[in-house]
Amino acid sequence: MTDTMTGSQRQLTALATLLQLEKSFRNADTAEALAYTLVNDSRSLIEFRQAALWQIDGSQVVAVSGLAVIDINAPYIFWLKQVFKQLSADTSGAIRPLTAEDLKGDCADDWAQWLPAHALWLPVSAHGAAPQAGLLLARDSAWTDGELYLLEHMGHTFGHAWAALAPRPPFWKQDWLTKKRLMIGLAVLFCLLWIPVRQTALAPASVIPGHPTILRAAIDGVVGRFYVQPNDQVAKDQPLLSLEEETIKNKLTVTRKALAVAEAEYRKTAQQAMFDIDSKAQVNILKSRAEQQEAEVRSMEDWLARIDIKAPHAGIAVFSDVNDWIGKPVTVGERILMVADPADVELEVQLPIADAINLEPGSKVQFFLNVDPATPVSAVLYFAAYQAEVTPDEALAYRLKARFKQADVLPRIGLKGTAKVFGSRVPFVYYVLRRPLAALRQWMGM
Repeated sequence: MTDTMTGSQRQLTALATLLQLEKSFRNADTAEALAYTLVNDSRSLIEFRQAALWQIDGSQVVAVSGLAVIDINAPYIFWLKQVFKQLSADTSGAIRPLTAEDLKGDCADDWAQWLPAHALWLPVSAHGAAPQAGLLLARDSAWTDGELYLLEHMGHTFGHAWAALAPRPPFWKQDWLTKKRLMIGLAVLFCLLWIPVRQTALAPASVIPGHPTILRAAIDGVVGRFYVQPNDQVAKDQPLLSLEEETIKNKLTVTRKALAVAEAEYRKTAQQAMFDIDSKAQVNILKSRAEQQEAEVRSMEDWLARIDIKAPHAGIAVFSDVNDWIGKPVTVGERILMVADPADVELEVQLPIADAINLEPGSKVQFFLNVDPATPVSAVLYFAAYQAEVTPDEALAYRLKARFKQADVLPRIGLKGTAKVFGSRVPFVYYVLRRPLAALRQWMGM
């Protein structure tokens, strides 16, 4: 009867000690205090000589019984690290007794130097997750089944407290592939894919005159002289260039002589017609011939007046190098140069067909000049060609035109850069997959 009472008292004492120890775990305000309580106060529940706590996530010894501060360079701590690395390889989370025979290498050889004969490895975790820490207990005697049960219960309680107080591992070491996180991530990704975003495209662009006057050759001839240089300011009726006049003057001289001969023959025949009936028949023919020669003279004089090309209005002369035109033969209607107003400019964009997006008049355009790419110039689209054209680079592109918004800050005619055109809003998934789908369609020939 006395032995039964004694056994019941021992059980009550162990239960009270366990409850008191669990209360101490809950009252700990830091992870360090919690670890210190585990390795020192647990001796009141289970007798042991040495205890050490290993943080699996951080790979470090966080507490050792009898030590307030741990010296990471101490030989005992260094040996414990090697032991814990071997024990942490077992992810089953089961409590198990240990001896020197359960270790490998130097850890087993140095066991007798640092620990008693019998030890115990107790992985701790919360909510059935992977072990976050591990407790090592050591003493001279073997462990009983009742002690293993109490330690396992204590490990579960400590695991919950440790999960609440222990510092979280770095985000790259956290387990992100949990089912809940995966579902939340997929839901967020699905929602993001349908967020409307504005389509954009980049294309080469240049500044061109808005309403230029194109000057063409009025007659067939050879360019003889230029009076202006490219981009020079010109005034109204200012001579710009002239064609070679020697050929026309020579033709005019010959034509005038032919006219004089025709008029002399006509006068002579008209006088003879008064006395000679046969001469009357030749008068009308010679008169028509003289009129024809007179018309040719007027035509040559008109040609001679057209050899000088003048500016129709004030502006700047836009053309290539003068040396490219001197001595070059031109035909009637051939384009030679333009006269443009520097304050009337617009943007021309060559949008490649691979980057074509849906554009409407009024779409926003930003122009990044090659000479000043950090300061974009805003423009508004007003024209988009329906048919692609071959560019000077032998590529197919749609021609776009846009007007600049700021009339006081206009780029110079001829400057080049890159234009960013903004289209309609589309789901983000379409924005991301548009180019890959287009490439796939071209590759499959669809």
